[in-house]
Amino acid sequence: MGAALDRVRAGEQDPPCARCGGILKSATVMFGQALDPGVFDRAAAAATYCDLFLAIGSTLTVEPAASLCAVAAGAGASLIIINRDPTPYDRAATAVIRDPIGEAVPRIADQLLQLQTT
Repeated sequence: MGAALDRVRAGEQDPPCARCGGILKSATVMFGQALDPGVFDRAAAAATYCDLFLAIGSTLTVEPAASLCAVAAGAGASLIIINRDPTPYDRAATAVIRDPIGEAVPRIADQLLQLQTT
């Protein structure tokens, strides 16, 4: 994923797979696909122990994934929601960002990188 993000930062808007030329897809679940229970268990554990939880571009109404916001916030993480429309978890969030994802995410990533280097 790091190499794909480097390509986007270099100006490629939608970089194809370097091996086959197909669409690059991170380990995501598309609407209607079954969620692997092991993957969810690992996600819940990560949400329990994270300091910062980003919920990006989701209505946060599809379960069980939406409940990860409550898991993270309940464990004391800062919950940041980046979404055009209101979500059921907005009140639990430390911050809600309504900016377009394509603007907000690179800005946040840059800010986090700056924090890492200071």
